[in-house]
Amino acid sequence: MSNINFKEFIWFDLGPKPPEMMISVSETGGFTFNSPAREALPLHIKIGILPDGKRVCVVEDPTSGYTLPKSGTVKRPELVGHIVSAGIVLPARYSMRREDNCWVAELQAPTTKKRLPAKNPRKISKSAEESILKELKDGKRR
Repeated sequence: MSNINFKEFIWFDLGPKPPEMMISVSETGGFTFNSPAREALPLHIKIGILPDGKRVCVVEDPTSGYTLPKSGTVKRPELVGHIVSAGIVLPARYSMRREDNCWVAELQAPTTKKRLPAKNPRKISKSAEESILKELKDGKRR
């Protein structure tokens, strides 16, 4: 018999993570809403960006002629241009949430890609090394 008191434990529900709404801004000029964001957003939208580029606001605008494409990618140079001119380094990611009558997206800290270590330099044979050193000494190689 074990004497485990289950009430002492802190329990975690490890069910599926709720989908996170995101916006990705690429170097190629794409302003892309991921699928959870596309599903949540209305068809006709207007996009606002703060002057510092760190916050984006998306509102429904039935009067606008702009319809969010199925791909979720908005190719508007003025959007990406404003973000770049504000000093935001691309690619950039924004995390979205519903707030009042709009969807607010906050700039996420850039993720650093893991750099693979450089390959070890090729080793040369002793005779080749001696030959190169001799050529350097004789002035035949620079």
